[in-house]
Amino acid sequence: MNQTSKVSNPAARSSVMLEHGRITYLGRGDGEPMVLLHGINGNASSWEPQLEAFSASGRVIAWDAPGYGGSDVVGDDLTDLARAAIAFIRRVSVVPVTLVGHSMGGLVAMKVAILAPSLVKRLVLSCTHPGHALSRQGEAGERYKRRLHELSNLPPEEYGQRRAKGMLPVGTAAAVFQRVAEIAAESRLEGVSAAAWAIQTVDLKPELVRIQAPTLVITCDQDTVAPLVKAQPLLESIPDVRHLELSGLGHAPYLEDPSRFNAALVEFLASA
Repeated sequence: MNQTSKVSNPAARSSVMLEHGRITYLGRGDGEPMVLLHGINGNASSWEPQLEAFSASGRVIAWDAPGYGGSDVVGDDLTDLARAAIAFIRRVSVVPVTLVGHSMGGLVAMKVAILAPSLVKRLVLSCTHPGHALSRQGEAGERYKRRLHELSNLPPEEYGQRRAKGMLPVGTAAAVFQRVAEIAAESRLEGVSAAAWAIQTVDLKPELVRIQAPTLVITCDQDTVAPLVKAQPLLESIPDVRHLELSGLGHAPYLEDPSRFNAALVEFLASA
């Protein structure tokens, strides 16, 4: 395993230099490795409850995707993001790993499993879908153009509050809402714009049959961003797949109810 250097920032990130530039990350524990890939409104800090829980028995690594945290931008195609993830995993971990991807991170995780199946022992896909399959010659959808406009023009705190409102169901605990909002407020325009374009233009459906790793798909019945209907192609096409729906949760189950989310991972790790 290669040595990494510490980043001087409050989050105590580590960093590694790849061909395209720097990737920052949080890593804890020793033992069997788990790598966590966050969503479009997240960063490595999204996974604090999982870093704490799973580092007691293994090595847990959460990256800042390209253009997030202190990580350098790599490109606006899903393959660009996946190749960066492959290089990152090979540099910071023994392989194969349990790869956990949420939302945008789920798309990256699927592409990693397709391009480099030997790196992925198990695959967990949380609140995700196979992409929107829009033409690269067209424009990004109105929802994403609005999001980029807001990120460019709103104070970070207000942007974060809006994103949390869209991700979480009514009645979410105030502390959870505030944490989701705080993390979203740290978003960088270059990272969100590249990730949004990648999500809009990719179509993983024809490639899902190439995923070899045992796969758990997690959906949440209060998730309006990536509900079960959007995840259905994963359940229909990934060869070794199982499904779990978490009731009462929205688009951030890893923070909304870490105990239930973590229990789902523990059960999957024991059975797959």
